[in-house]
Amino acid sequence: MNCWKTINLMKDYGAVRIILTAVCFMILVFISTFLAFELLRPGTSLSDEYVSLFGGLLVVILFVHKVIHVLPIICKKRKIEKKFYILRMRTWKRIPKTTMLISLVSPFLLITPVLFYAALAFPNHAHYFCMISGIHAGYCLPDFLLALKLIKAPKTAFIDQEADGLDILVEK
Repeated sequence: MNCWKTINLMKDYGAVRIILTAVCFMILVFISTFLAFELLRPGTSLSDEYVSLFGGLLVVILFVHKVIHVLPIICKKRKIEKKFYILRMRTWKRIPKTTMLISLVSPFLLITPVLFYAALAFPNHAHYFCMISGIHAGYCLPDFLLALKLIKAPKTAFIDQEADGLDILVEK
């Protein structure tokens, strides 16, 4: 196996650019989802109760995001544990390109529609669900950037996760 490309988002884009783009993407998604909600349910009065529940739901959504990332990879059973001194760090070895793409995009495609449906189901608290959806979309931005880089890789490529990024491997 040869390394076709190494992807490290911090080196490629920089932390400030990623954060700034993520914040802009959060705002864009919040505005678009809230406008879509207002078009579907005009004149709904919004309630500012349950702010603590909003915070708790946000934490749960970010945890569910991580779990959804891992599910496609676990289905392929490609997990290898490496020990680094006292800490154990899980790394993924030889993940097929399509599995990795599904793993990167699936949290956004699964969680965002659920949040929008929750906004429609609970219209008085729709702004909370739209905010969580926007925050989650910003949290997904690095996944989208990785997916864009992976799309350009050869079809038969494999992905190795390293401590500082991803390696795209191709067979000789």
